[in-house]
Amino acid sequence: MIEMEEYGIAPPPEAIHSETIAKPQPQSEPLDILESDRILEVPNGRGEKTDAVLFSGGDDSLALTHLAMEEGWADFVIHLETNSSIPENLDYVREVCETFCWPLLIISSPMPLDTFAYRYGFAGAPSHTMAYNYFKGRQLGHFYRKKHGNVKYLSGVRKLESDRRMENIEAEVQYESTSHSGNFTGWWVSPLIEKSDDWITRYREEHSLPQNPVSAKIHRSGDCQCLAYGNRQEELIMIESEYPDFAAWLLSVEKRVQEYRGRVMILEETHPEIAKQVESLREETRPYPMRLSVLKEHFPTVFREIVDVDAETAILKGQTEPTSYIGHGGLSSKELRDLTASADASQQTLCESCGDPCYTLSPAVQANVEEAKERAARATPTQQTLPGTTDDYASSPAIASNESADRTHRQQTFE
Repeated sequence: MIEMEEYGIAPPPEAIHSETIAKPQPQSEPLDILESDRILEVPNGRGEKTDAVLFSGGDDSLALTHLAMEEGWADFVIHLETNSSIPENLDYVREVCETFCWPLLIISSPMPLDTFAYRYGFAGAPSHTMAYNYFKGRQLGHFYRKKHGNVKYLSGVRKLESDRRMENIEAEVQYESTSHSGNFTGWWVSPLIEKSDDWITRYREEHSLPQNPVSAKIHRSGDCQCLAYGNRQEELIMIESEYPDFAAWLLSVEKRVQEYRGRVMILEETHPEIAKQVESLREETRPYPMRLSVLKEHFPTVFREIVDVDAETAILKGQTEPTSYIGHGGLSSKELRDLTASADASQQTLCESCGDPCYTLSPAVQANVEEAKERAARATPTQQTLPGTTDDYASSPAIASNESADRTHRQQTFE
């Protein structure tokens, strides 16, 4: 597996007190010979290896991958590891590639799910394109750079799937360019664009292609569980039923995200002027660091106040924001199937061609948000725990002392 270097933007570890649960790992080992980074370097008889078929692990994706490799349309298989996949999905991808002796290249995302959510909140339909770019698009760009351009990706997008997923697909062969906000410069080829559901079913049966056990259990692809198009009341419950350890990891990420984002919200309420300065300072560096990282560097006294707030108080604050919940969208299972009818068919358009943004909110999340707001209103006001709310910001002696110390620290830092 090619593990792209992670973006160095994670928040300070002391900013999050909640327990970290390790993500369950695949049981399979990397495939000898077939799974190798040498794929990037070794040419085939026709010259440089540049043609890849994208295999997410979905049922339709398998049909396309088998066809492409049998017909010689692709040199090898690429699987884009999103860092939020169900481990059994990668086991399946490896097993299938080993069975058919397909060269396999796995490229992992440089963006962990928790880091993404600390920064942006969990993805919903309106932010699905951004999620795609971080969880899959960056790997396509990485391969493009390694191959010095002129790559060709085969995807399994079909017209008979959701019209929304077809917005950016106009033809069987289509050119992508980094100069037009693409992740790479090269070709998208969609050989199955005119194929029907019946054709896909017949093809899989004729060639005895094995179904992914993940999709058999949860009726959706297992390669990305950011749940941007997921409904918490359906998808998350199903994952908890079939993959309890993985669900426990997802929910631990959610709790840590709620805590971190809650601390940022407390900063904005108790020190609004400093919060504005933090926002301005973070824009001076690319990639933008986390707000509490900037706060720690430039306002260490206030940082200590914020991280000293107990975890439950911070979590409760974070829970008042809908995007602090994974699967916060309100799509029905039918709408979800229409929109995500695969990581199956196309790892590009699954996330890139979202159509009109969906601003619905899961009823469960709406109820949780309202309950959190009521509990927060009944709890001890934040200003009794932290000095420096909007009302007493200018007059509090404690804040005056803290700001003096922070100004001294900043002068020393900039000198």
